[in-house]
Order: sequence, then C-alpha cells, then structure tokens
Amino acid sequence: RVAIGLPNSVARVMTVPLTRAFRQELPEARLSISEGLSGAILEGLVSGRLDIVVLYNAQPSRDIDVSHLIDEDLVLVRARPPGLAEDPPPGPIPLSEIARLPLIIPSRPNAIRMHVESEMANIGCRPEVALEIDGVSAILDLVADGAGCAVLSRNALLNSPRPSAYTAQVIGSAGTPPLRIALSLATSLQRPATQVQKAALDLIQRTVPQVFKPT
Repeated sequence: RVAIGLPNSVARVMTVPLTRAFRQELPEARLSISEGLSGAILEGLVSGRLDIVVLYNAQPSRDIDVSHLIDEDLVLVRARPPGLAEDPPPGPIPLSEIARLPLIIPSRPNAIRMHVESEMANIGCRPEVALEIDGVSAILDLVADGAGCAVLSRNALLNSPRPSAYTAQVIGSAGTPPLRIALSLATSLQRPATQVQKAALDLIQRTVPQVFKPT
C-alpha cells in the first residue's frame, strides 16, 4: 500500500493520470490518494499517515527529504469581460500592479499565499486582501462573480470547469523572469521506503512532467 497526499489544485490535475499509471505498472499494490491543504498534507507525512506528498515550496528539514519536480507559472486570474475574445491573451502584469488589486487568496500558511507575500515584500509591497478563501473552486467562483482577482497556478485554472470564463496574465515585467513556484516531492527521513513506495516515487517523477504542460 502507498498513501499519497496532494494539494487540492494538484489533485485535480494528477489523480486520474497517476491512478491510471499506477494500475498499469503496479497492479498488485494498493494506492490511496488524499487531497487537502498543504499544512494538513505535511502533517500527514510527519505522522506516518501518508508515505509520499507533493507540495508547493516544500522546505527540507531533519525529518523531511525534498526533491524538486517542476517550477509552475503563477498567473493573475480575473473574470473575462463579456465579449472579450480569448485570443490574443492579455500581456504580462508587474507584481507591483497586483499589489493594488483586491485579491481573493488562501489564508496563511498556504504556500502560494506565502510565496506571493514574500515576493511582494522583496519589492516593498504587500497584497490587498479582499477575501481569504481556502479552496480553488470557491476562489474561481468568487472571481467570476466579480469579488476580486486571484493568483493561482496556471494548471489550476486550465483544469477548472470553465477556464474560458477567466483571463490569465503572466506575472512579471520586461526583462524579468515570470513569477513561478516550485512543486516538489517530499518523503519522511524517519521511515525507510518500501520497494513499492520507491516505485511510486519514480512513477510520480515521470508522471508530473507529462501532466503539467510547460508554458
């Protein structure tokens, strides 16, 4: 048995392809996938309830081993005005401009929230928090309703039920790299991995680049 923990936005993208690959390559093993907030997933890894977790901006420690998977684009998400064509997409927006917009953002210590706040602090800004909402679906519903805008991973938006209802802008300005966040694999250093868990780790490392399309 292998118990895997995924953040909500990652689970929406990865659960089906990962389960399919697991059944094909490890048919005798039993897979358990839990989704939730990053803090709860990390707690599950430390307690032994989960064997492998995927996290944004994971930090290694004495108890946790972290290996980098990919860097994912973060985008500014706004409701698409009626009649606005999908192409061409809007151009990049500087992080300093986003600091002046009403944001619908998860509560601390959500990894994307902490990353956005840290990057804004580096340029002397802070986010204008309109609402604190812990859940991608609810955030997108509120953005569509005009309650504010959001900073989300690109794949969280692309795998939403109605991606065409929103505009997505790369966060950055000319001459600077776009805002991205690291997606990593974490395991416990306190428990030796079984052969099945090692095989599952390899499977995740091969599945993620196929699922998270480069931009």
